[in-house]
Amino acid sequence: MVERTTRLHLTDVANTLDKVTTKRMPPPAPGAMSVAQVQASLTALGFFPGGEADGICGYRTHSAIRLFQEYVRSVEKQACVPDGRFGPKTQAHLQRWLDSGARPDWSPQAGEYEAWLGLLEAAKQKYLAQPGPVLEKVNAFAGASDTRKVQDWDFAGPGNIHLIGVRRNEANNKFDDVFVLLMKGLVFKFQGSTEPGASEHPEGPPHLAPGQHNYHFGWHKRSYLALRPQSAGVLIARAGADKRLDEADWEKGLRPEPTINIHWGGRGMGRDVNHWSEGCQVINGEVYVNPAGEMVSCSAFAATSPGEAATRHDKTRGAYNVLVDLVTALSGDMPSNTVKYTLLTEPDLDLAPQLKQSLADSRERLLQKI
Repeated sequence: MVERTTRLHLTDVANTLDKVTTKRMPPPAPGAMSVAQVQASLTALGFFPGGEADGICGYRTHSAIRLFQEYVRSVEKQACVPDGRFGPKTQAHLQRWLDSGARPDWSPQAGEYEAWLGLLEAAKQKYLAQPGPVLEKVNAFAGASDTRKVQDWDFAGPGNIHLIGVRRNEANNKFDDVFVLLMKGLVFKFQGSTEPGASEHPEGPPHLAPGQHNYHFGWHKRSYLALRPQSAGVLIARAGADKRLDEADWEKGLRPEPTINIHWGGRGMGRDVNHWSEGCQVINGEVYVNPAGEMVSCSAFAATSPGEAATRHDKTRGAYNVLVDLVTALSGDMPSNTVKYTLLTEPDLDLAPQLKQSLADSRERLLQKI
């Protein structure tokens, strides 16, 4: 990941970066930390590994600031809004950490990270033996794509970033799927949808093929950071004029589609997907589950629409930002920042009954939080 070369006053970082604009700002007020000092501090404290104190506040620096603010808010239970604006209150918290020598500790649940990797490997072995008609087409696809053949699914350990989408059996146009982020031994869970909402395409809405796909961060509609296919696009099938995906639609063949992003989708579960997704994987902003298994609400500041996120300083993309910040801020010392996105379905969870029950419990708790 390469940061944008924009020199900014820290208090205005959130506004400029989300809108993909550049703006030269006056120097910081007396007593305020410089960008380079903030970068060096966040690196020393573990929120910006591999970061450079170059005075350039690009998106990785912005993510590190916001991730620190979220930790102070959600783990320390201190008054702090994770908006990426580095003002006196955030500086006071940062100085407190520097003075005390504190380090972040998300207290992960014992064995959960390894259990999810074990499920992924078990799913690979299952589909190597019996790929089924869709994955047979993935394996046979001869063109360029970001969708991996089953034999190439890679679930190596802490040196990789994995995102798992669990697609429910029932397609109901609701934000009722769960996403699981595996990174550096940590497990975070988010809510959203793996199915399309509305589409005007004459061949119907696109559905992402199950399996593993290569993603990396880029700009979604030149507005904010999202995960995008790494090169030619991920493999999809279109649902036809009736907009209902069935076996006959998969039989028509797969094609690479570069516009199937993983992006933000408003507030939350229980609401309709509609125009939030034309085949993209969508993550909501209202709530997430941290590595300790705790529900973390972002409802006090989670925006409901793109307009609200763009124009109101007190509104952010909430839980979706946590996903972005974890990947962009914490990946600086990792061998690769490719996100391996594996789309599973509910029956795959039968391979790990304990995780299946845990995820069902999380989904119910997420629904109750809305």
